Amino acid sequence: MTEEDILKETHFKNANFKSFKDKYIILDNIETKEEPVVHAVDEIHNTRYTIVIVVLRGTMHTIINDKFIEIKSNDYLIVMPFMRLEILESRCIFFGMAIQNEIANDIYENSGIGRNVGVRYFCFHHYHFEKFHIELLLNDYSLLRIEQDRQSYPMQEITLRSFLTAFLAHLYSFRKETDEIPHKSNTRQQAIFDKFLNLVSLYYMKNRTVQFYADKINITPKYLSSIVNIFTGCSASVVIDRYVVCRIKQVLYANNANIKTISSQYNFPNQSFFGRYFKRITGMSPYDYLKKNNRKQASNL
Repeated sequence: MTEEDILKETHFKNANFKSFKDKYIILDNIETKEEPVVHAVDEIHNTRYTIVIVVLRGTMHTIINDKFIEIKSNDYLIVMPFMRLEILESRCIFFGMAIQNEIANDIYENSGIGRNVGVRYFCFHHYHFEKFHIELLLNDYSLLRIEQDRQSYPMQEITLRSFLTAFLAHLYSFRKETDEIPHKSNTRQQAIFDKFLNLVSLYYMKNRTVQFYADKINITPKYLSSIVNIFTGCSASVVIDRYVVCRIKQVLYANNANIKTISSQYNFPNQSFFGRYFKRITGMSPYDYLKKNNRKQASNL
């Protein structure tokens, strides 16, 4: 079952769910007239989306990578790609969205948000805002909600993207270090995991072996994978592959390079090897992915 399927099959009482070609998913219960019960949602091994949850009233109980997190009134939680998210039974009024990774990254890069806030994967951020900040975010969200309720028309995705950019720009402009709710661990395992992620972000285009990263940290590949599994539920090799493919998807979405160029830039032996690698992880060839997912399609929808 995919991440979107899990969201679709959640038992949010009187919840609104809208998906625009699974690129932008919005979910809320802000209009519920009954007790705002949010029933448990199966664990999502999130590989496709940047997920944002804002609680207006009450408390949402979640587990992120085995860590219990409470999202209280006027809190927001943003869960970056490659994190495991589970929602426990809760009583709250909330709104939220899931944004396909390559679209979120493209917005970050082209709006300047990413350069200002240092966006990174394998993490989550939990902040408490003033009530008027939450009200402004709710207004941005309401525009998205209205737009996704409209009948499809040419350039609708561009409109959705504009509203989404405004939402993210407001969200990040409100953030202050003093507003962050800490959930950090200072263990040696956490330090090794953080170093591994930093190394992957530096060398992912040239090196995809666990041995390479283990040597950089001066530990064995087996020990590295055991630590990575603690924080992600996956082996180190799976995490590396997912990160590499996620970055390649971003390039394909933005049409910044052709498939042959990508194969060379990412140090694959040849284009055929690259194609098999990409298909093994995504289920489709780079060419098929490019046809289905690219920024140029937005004006033709």
